[in-house]
Amino acid sequence: MSWTLVRGALKPKYLPVYVVLAILWFPFDWLSSVNSLFGKYFRMFFSTAHDHFIGHTILFLCSGFFLLLYLPALRAKPQRYVIAIVLMALIQEAIQAFFRNQFPTFTDFNAFRGDAIGGLIAFVLSLILFRKKQVK
Repeated sequence: MSWTLVRGALKPKYLPVYVVLAILWFPFDWLSSVNSLFGKYFRMFFSTAHDHFIGHTILFLCSGFFLLLYLPALRAKPQRYVIAIVLMALIQEAIQAFFRNQFPTFTDFNAFRGDAIGGLIAFVLSLILFRKKQVK
């Protein structure tokens, strides 16, 4: 990897992207296990497999839409957006596993399905919204 590429990625203009990634990758499951007050509310939203799926869908819809809004070049190159969503999902699951003192196995297909659906909805929504702006 080129140092020029690394220095380019560390520009302050990308700070909002880093904030979104920090929120996405924060180990909320771990926090819920060490903080009982947070855990009480966290478990209200992530108590069943279906709730977990909906949570992942919403999380990736919001973060994917933000990325498409903030980095419009991703709308023009869908393959890069797909790669970004896949990497975001894999890293998110790996961080969660590490904080549970486990090796990431990437077998939580329920979560990955939510990630994929949320990312896809974000992409379609951004195409609809930004295409309308261009037409007007």
